[in-house]
Amino acid sequence: MFKAFSYTSLFTALLFSSSTFAANTVIAGSTSVSTLLEPFIDEYNKDNKDNKPLVDLQSIGSSAGIKLLVDDTVNLAISSRELTDKEKESLSSTLIAYDAIAIVVHPDNPITELSTENIWKIYHGDIKNWKELGGTDRKISVISREIASGSRFSFEKHFGLTQEINSFTVSDISDNALVVNGTGMVKSIVSRNPYAIGYVSAGTLGDLAQLRVLKVDNVLPSQEAIMENKYSLSHPFLFVYKNQTVSKESTEFMNYIASPEATKTIQSLGYIK
Repeated sequence: MFKAFSYTSLFTALLFSSSTFAANTVIAGSTSVSTLLEPFIDEYNKDNKDNKPLVDLQSIGSSAGIKLLVDDTVNLAISSRELTDKEKESLSSTLIAYDAIAIVVHPDNPITELSTENIWKIYHGDIKNWKELGGTDRKISVISREIASGSRFSFEKHFGLTQEINSFTVSDISDNALVVNGTGMVKSIVSRNPYAIGYVSAGTLGDLAQLRVLKVDNVLPSQEAIMENKYSLSHPFLFVYKNQTVSKESTEFMNYIASPEATKTIQSLGYIK
């Protein structure tokens, strides 16, 4: 009989079989936070005279990273969602920055804004054709993230796209939504499909010629709108760790990201800190 392995179990095996543990600090989690941290880690690792990475980063999704932290497989997790009450019993977090979740479509899509209600209806499956919103008479290709994604957690929480079943909170998005792994995959699909809609970290948008960011309730996800609480679809980027076992090396890297120089760079990229 074949035994089924979870994605997290497979990734754990890959970690143990790789040279990742040559690094002093192994970080795993959110793909959105990974995009922000990657250039900082590259610069941080340059300072090591032993020619081995001080920090190794694995981009696998917020919940998967937190699971590896709980299992003592990694030193730090990174999350693009708040910790649950259960997770807070054993874990702590430090804020890296706040980021907006941007609703994106193809540049050829004539739709420029959506209401909170219509976004809920699209992802719930009640609105299925762009014509219902004043657009082209074509079926809406709804793109969502994997269950482990912190962006998906924050998106569904904000729009009320969950339901309670036997005391468990479960996703209530349409079964017809295409679920993909990673921010990059969402951007790739939406940039190639004129009838697709997705959501991504605003800080990862990059070339806006490839995507159109929609106004939500007539507000774009600008820094000013987030700071003035006019654009409410935002979420935190967090370092997550165990208080009792956080290493000196991990603390040093978190302090590096919290330094005035790093903070200035993070803010220049459009994040709120």
